[in-house]
Amino acid sequence: PIDARGLVAQAPLGDATRGSAGGIAMYNGQSGMTLMSAFERSQDTLWALATDTGGKALIDYNDLTRGMAQAQQALSSYYIIGYYTSNASLDGKFRRIRISLNDGLTASLDYRQGYYAGKRFGKFTPAEKERQLEDALMLGDPVTELTIAMELDYFQLNRAEYFVPLAVKIPGRELALAKRGGAEHTLLDFIGEIKDEYGTTVSNVRDKIDVKLSDSTAMELAQRPIQYDTGFTLLPGKYKVKFLARDAETGRIGTYETPFVIPNLNKEEKRVAISSVVLSSQRVDRKDALYNAAKDKGLSESVNPLVQEGQKLIPSVTRVFRRNRDLYVYLQAYEQGVDTVEPLVAFVTFYRGQAKAFETAPIQVADALRNRLKTMPLKFDLALTKLSQGEYTCQVTVLNPVSEKAAFWQAPIVVVP
Repeated sequence: PIDARGLVAQAPLGDATRGSAGGIAMYNGQSGMTLMSAFERSQDTLWALATDTGGKALIDYNDLTRGMAQAQQALSSYYIIGYYTSNASLDGKFRRIRISLNDGLTASLDYRQGYYAGKRFGKFTPAEKERQLEDALMLGDPVTELTIAMELDYFQLNRAEYFVPLAVKIPGRELALAKRGGAEHTLLDFIGEIKDEYGTTVSNVRDKIDVKLSDSTAMELAQRPIQYDTGFTLLPGKYKVKFLARDAETGRIGTYETPFVIPNLNKEEKRVAISSVVLSSQRVDRKDALYNAAKDKGLSESVNPLVQEGQKLIPSVTRVFRRNRDLYVYLQAYEQGVDTVEPLVAFVTFYRGQAKAFETAPIQVADALRNRLKTMPLKFDLALTKLSQGEYTCQVTVLNPVSEKAAFWQAPIVVVP
């Protein structure tokens, strides 16, 4: 590496590009030492890079072209030497390399002084485990060792903010591998971030849950997924979420990344303003952990509209439903800016291809929450026994007969026996 700054000479207290330091430090020499130490640290990086790779660092030299010429000459003739190590231990320790010449030959040898051996995940220190997860979050290519499915929804809280619940599902059969390895429990580590359309991180999450792996639990995990949920408060706009999960027993990582949009419902004039539509087949007591996963629910549940009357509605991330389970549909409509709430009519329709397979009876909602948005919750509880197994398109229709406005939402679902 070449230090493009060339030969650098600094005044003890800095130059005119910055204000003078004040206090005792400018008299006892501490300010000058601080400037010198910062400059030396910047050069130490170049020295370390050169040493670790067997190269040379050119610093404090104004003739940059000469440095490039020297580098070119050094690479004009060279040997590539490789070997297979006899030490198969994956302990992560530094292993030194020494190269010498035989038969009395003399030469100046430049080579890498050593390398770090690989390391098993089980031998990682807590700091190394944290760094591995952070590095995986920064990677351009996602790590896909663990299967992840995710759903994002949005609900308006006030005229500026929206609550965005995030639900993640991980197949339990993949975590059962840890049980077969002899573990009694495993930790699931989660890390994620949300960036706006300009690439700025606006929110993040770092969490974990403890999954017990008893014999009975391991059998359940082979057939049921582990679900994690959290939430964010965001403004309207375009975003991208990247979420990682890691099995802390085996070190396997999964990544889910997708763009999403939160519309500005304040500007909706032609249609009925509605939130996301949540489809679910499960309600749980909010005090209970999801699927044997014990975790702190956090403060987000205080504003989560999916938590009502002590029950939490669990979104169906995969949208696969069994005929012997009820289907719960939940959404919100907003009539902000009106003095008197106008009644709404809503119904759910299932299409198979172009044919209508089933349609619920319309429900009328005339009451709104006591807030400025005039939030009107819409709930459906459907028995899927009326549908045969197969693929359908689920459509939710919301009508305002007074203002003659409507809103439609569609999503594919699968009904299984």
